[in-house]
Amino acid sequence: MASDESAPPELTAQLGDALLQAFDRIDDVRVFVKDAERRFVACSEPFARLLGYRHPWQLFGLRDEDLSPEYLVEHYRGHDEQVLSTGEALIDLVELVRNPNGSYDWYLTTKTPIRPQGGTPIGIVGVTRALTKRDAVSRRLLTLTPAVELISREYTRALSVEELAASVSLSPSHFSRTFKAHFGATPHQYLRRVRLMAVCDLLAASDLPLSVIADRTGFYDQSHLSNEFKKERGVTPAEYRATHGNTAPAQRSRIAFLP
Repeated sequence: MASDESAPPELTAQLGDALLQAFDRIDDVRVFVKDAERRFVACSEPFARLLGYRHPWQLFGLRDEDLSPEYLVEHYRGHDEQVLSTGEALIDLVELVRNPNGSYDWYLTTKTPIRPQGGTPIGIVGVTRALTKRDAVSRRLLTLTPAVELISREYTRALSVEELAASVSLSPSHFSRTFKAHFGATPHQYLRRVRLMAVCDLLAASDLPLSVIADRTGFYDQSHLSNEFKKERGVTPAEYRATHGNTAPAQRSRIAFLP
């Protein structure tokens, strides 16, 4: 008969370390662990490198707020809090992530609660992996990748649905339906949100006048930008800059273009 006794704490810790070390040798699977306060307490080396760090311990004690701008933190924090409050896992969250070298890759992230003996969650285990053509989700999304990459490269100019559809060899109507089905937003809504993310980045990391930022991010003028920003963020650009300004470039290595 199996024993009802739990494994000794020291054995549990050793098993956890061994598992993380095993993932250190798998570059395409990245693992992290957060506590109930959403602080990183462990991660594999590939995950640390994804965020631009050389060693996992450099992340320990940090939260997403210390690593990414607020407009991305809202997304990460929301998913973490959902897992911690409901005790239910979130499976295969799709993200387009900017790597430290500036390139873009699709990633799937799964977040699972740590629940000792089924009790209240005390942390989160996350697994992030790059999409490949072997993934079922990837096979659906890779057909849209050229359009999303076109938006991420050239969001500063007018992009029509016809041009985006042509980039993936679909009719405009078929493209629009497929895009909204996968991202929960129309192509124009997605484009608008990417532009606003770029605005947030410039507001936080530069002292550029709003008129210049509007020109660099594809808005008609300063007034147009201000109206769209307030509608989306609930604050004016000036208020956002006052709160989030002077974000260090080293803290802005991971950019996920999300619908």
